[in-house]
Amino acid sequence: MNRKRITFVQVGNYAEGFKRFAAGGGENFYAQRYSVDFVGELAGRDDVEQVSQVCIAEDLEGEEVLPNGVHQLGLLYRGPDGKARARELIKLVMSTKPTHLIINSPITSLIRHARNKGVDVFPLLADSFRVSGIKAKIRYAWLAHNLEHPKIRWVTNRNLKASQDLERIGIPPSKIVPFDWPAVVTSADFEVKTSAADPAAPRLLYVGQVRETKGVGDLIDTVVALRNSGKDASLTIVGAGNIDRWQRYAAQANVGKVVNFAGKLSHADVLAAMHDHDVVLVPSRHEYPEGMPNVIYEGLCSRTPLAVSDHPMFGTRVKDGQDCLVFPAGRVPAIVEAVEKLLGDPALYEALSRNAEQACDNYLIGAPWGELIEHWLGQTAEDDAWLADHALTAPRFNP
Repeated sequence: MNRKRITFVQVGNYAEGFKRFAAGGGENFYAQRYSVDFVGELAGRDDVEQVSQVCIAEDLEGEEVLPNGVHQLGLLYRGPDGKARARELIKLVMSTKPTHLIINSPITSLIRHARNKGVDVFPLLADSFRVSGIKAKIRYAWLAHNLEHPKIRWVTNRNLKASQDLERIGIPPSKIVPFDWPAVVTSADFEVKTSAADPAAPRLLYVGQVRETKGVGDLIDTVVALRNSGKDASLTIVGAGNIDRWQRYAAQANVGKVVNFAGKLSHADVLAAMHDHDVVLVPSRHEYPEGMPNVIYEGLCSRTPLAVSDHPMFGTRVKDGQDCLVFPAGRVPAIVEAVEKLLGDPALYEALSRNAEQACDNYLIGAPWGELIEHWLGQTAEDDAWLADHALTAPRFNP
């Protein structure tokens, strides 16, 4: 029996999560324990010789073998000059001698190199491909050229809309399989909310990367506008990024005392914070390459009404006025209007909170992440039939 050598390439630190769970700690993000456990279970199978995690992180170098058998290698992917260290990444990945490579980022040079060396490559992405400009078009065309190669059996992206983006840039839909995470939390975990705790003092919440293209500056400006209109608005920002820059921005706008930067929180604390606040905001601008952020699903589960931007990736999962309120990305007056509409209309507020149950049920329609990997590794006729039944050309996506 030829035993598999499976290598994952991901952003983040697998070992840190494994050790935290072993010590009794909680999740840092949605479905983290599910994914950590799945990779560990792979390492214990008779048909698997080695499972490696090549982790790209800002604070990670070196390697170690974890108690569950997973071999982790770390790389600082960006050098001091900010340029990608693609050659170093390729060398590190190939040092694990993979027979199967599961890559979570569209790093074309690595995909091409591994494919040409006879490695079975599975691009398992969570990206959109909508940046305009000639450089982006060239980059997308080169990616598509390599992904449509017959040696790349299947390609997956997070959710239906992002998967359709892969088709749009030139990859055959018959080999694209949308994926989703399992429903590890549901709306049943939280009670329906009937109104904001105090409409005159709205508590807003943002969860995600702290950066301009995610709309953080737009939310700070929203707080300014709401306070100028007489509301005692506050904003909590959960996540990592250039915190110092945005703290200065808030201070210069005279809202530094009511904009709280909470940093990273555990997944359980994020859900609790969502339910505790009055509005969950997802203001991503169009230029940010969203797949489908878990924060929307988590916001629905928390039963706190959502206001989200009209980012192209969001439209297939939530509907304006039914599951959330939608505003034009980057338009502060529109964000203010959405917040004020929720505060001033208790019936709408309760309806969105109540409708979250059905929205959650309809949200996760892609192939479950773990099952998808299982069938890709299997390579039997039954496995290929299962994958084809979950591809973009399947009846489930074309009723």
